Amino acid sequence: MKNMLRQKILQKRKEMTVEEREGKSNKIIDILCNSESYQKADVVFTYIGMEAEVNTYPLIERAWKDGKKVAVPIAKIKGEMYFVPISSFLELKKSRFGVMEPPKSKNQEILPQKTDFFLVPGSVFDQKGNRYGYGGGYYDRYFQQYLNIYKIAAAFSFQIMEFDLQVETFDIPVDCIVTEKGVIGGSNDEYFD
Repeated sequence: MKNMLRQKILQKRKEMTVEEREGKSNKIIDILCNSESYQKADVVFTYIGMEAEVNTYPLIERAWKDGKKVAVPIAKIKGEMYFVPISSFLELKKSRFGVMEPPKSKNQEILPQKTDFFLVPGSVFDQKGNRYGYGGGYYDRYFQQYLNIYKIAAAFSFQIMEFDLQVETFDIPVDCIVTEKGVIGGSNDEYFD
């Protein structure tokens, strides 16, 4: 069930036109950058969007322009990851998983603080913030180490289900989800207005 739903939504995401994806991505980035969470943050933790995901490149460019530090993940073995600062897209290379990331030799790890902006990827979400990632468990393991992170997901509206996802005890939900149509959850929170 979980894998079938994930595959169905990922296929739908792949079928979007470039124009549709860019238009919706830009709306999502605008909402993110106008949030109190983004405005107050010194560091923006974000993933590097792959071809079918919400395009995070404009968010990163905006953060640099706004004088913020940008940190992106590097995957390690055994499903773990750490975040390092980048100051140029030229630092990124395609990993063996097909993800753009800094070289593994880069080891200036940045640890998230409660006031930082933390963007989370995913394939499927529900209204409560439960998420299906891509099957590696990287973010769930990371969040178990840093419980005070306010987790913001970026997704297209069709990735949000009306029913509750079947999740495991180790699956950690996000605090809010931003789609091109607005914010789901987090509306009464000090971080996201």
